[in-house]
Amino acid sequence: MISGEWPAEDATVLRYGLRRLLLSLPVMVVFLAAGGTGLWFAFRDDGIGAGCTPLAILLAMGLGGLIQLVFRWRARHWVTAFDSTGFWWMRGKETALIRWDSLAGVGIYEAPLLRTLELCPKAEIDRDDPLLWAWVRDHDPLRPGLPRPRHRVPIRPAAARHAVAAGCRQWAPRLWFGGERMPLGYDGESDRKGHRSRGGGAGGPVGSHDPRHPHGLDGPDVTPAP
Repeated sequence: MISGEWPAEDATVLRYGLRRLLLSLPVMVVFLAAGGTGLWFAFRDDGIGAGCTPLAILLAMGLGGLIQLVFRWRARHWVTAFDSTGFWWMRGKETALIRWDSLAGVGIYEAPLLRTLELCPKAEIDRDDPLLWAWVRDHDPLRPGLPRPRHRVPIRPAAARHAVAAGCRQWAPRLWFGGERMPLGYDGESDRKGHRSRGGGAGGPVGSHDPRHPHGLDGPDVTPAP
């Protein structure tokens, strides 16, 4: 977590949260429509004509669609960005930065239905950063002598990997090691138990708002590399 800094004006910006919301909207509409159908049957003749099991399935689909809509709507302003300083993660007004000069390499790992941005550090990283801790993974280092922990950032949707790769190649060409295919399950899990035992929490200081971006980084979906 950092305070008082913001990406440069010419940063490559990916509207992570909005893309997820828009791409999942058709599925959520179907689930909500199923839930609405279930409610209609429930109120018509007390739902007897629909049968208990189909009615329960329809209502569960509607509830699931509603929960997803709420979560993705709240996350619609989440943004990732790349500039000459490093990789930025912005969750509302909270901001985190991983500087290029702290990294030994940057690349993308790929498996079926999964793409991740691999940010491999030169030295030990903060495992309990309020915004970044959930991305910390233990993995073989790029070279002997480098630390095992790294930041593994999920790329969602997976099709955004081309924009992510373009941002890395533009701003950190010397660090870029390209893409690598990985087996299923390579992504691992965050160390939630260790994070809690070390006193980590989900909160933390809130990053400052930059006057150069009075409405946040809500520009085009992707600011392409020239």
